[in-house]
Amino acid sequence: MAGQPIEALARGLRVLEVLSSASGSMGNGQLSRATGLPPSTISRLTDSLVQLGYLRVSPESGAYMLTPKNLRLGYPVLANMPIAGRAQQAVDRLGDAAGMTAALAVRDDLHMSFLAIRRPRKARAVPLAVGGRLPISMSAAGVAFLRATHEPTRSRVTNAIYADLQRRGQPVEDFERRLAEPEKPVYVSLGGWHSDVGGVATAFRAGGELYALSLIARTDELAETDVAGELSEMLRETADELSD
Repeated sequence: MAGQPIEALARGLRVLEVLSSASGSMGNGQLSRATGLPPSTISRLTDSLVQLGYLRVSPESGAYMLTPKNLRLGYPVLANMPIAGRAQQAVDRLGDAAGMTAALAVRDDLHMSFLAIRRPRKARAVPLAVGGRLPISMSAAGVAFLRATHEPTRSRVTNAIYADLQRRGQPVEDFERRLAEPEKPVYVSLGGWHSDVGGVATAFRAGGELYALSLIARTDELAETDVAGELSEMLRETADELSD
């Protein structure tokens, strides 16, 4: 039986997780509110993380931000993924063929983390980046991934998402509606994590790992496209190419 995590380590990692999802730097007060940890605890943690080289502090604002040292943890993970050697090329071809942002993602707790991205060269391309994350509950990739997840993991993750939405005072109805939609090989979401953005996604397995492959675009662009036909076929062909 696994023991309890070391509390200080778990708290320090929680600070790094919050900063990795932030759009900019954060002060101790913001980190305290985001993590639920006392300000005195946050102060000790940020001081330690600065000394270890994982955070740097802004001399102007006193706020904290991640340093490049954190990449040492992330890049080996990407390199050791079973499909790392061929994923980016496949995602590039998919994005170029569709003229939309193509993305490969894997579950990271209650989010989907992007492993490979291809953005089209046009002004209205949806801005996503490798290492970025979107909530499972609000993204096409997340719902497609969750639907393909085997039990009992699927129920455990679903219940955790419900609890997280309720804890943050977010409505659960949209998530319930997405889960209740008929099961299909390709899932379509319009206006999930952003009112003007939609996605088409499918899930597949490679090397024992479950992934989600998606095409992401402005909702008006998706509305003018053969989502059920051409886009879905592109997604499935690329997923088949990458899967076992």
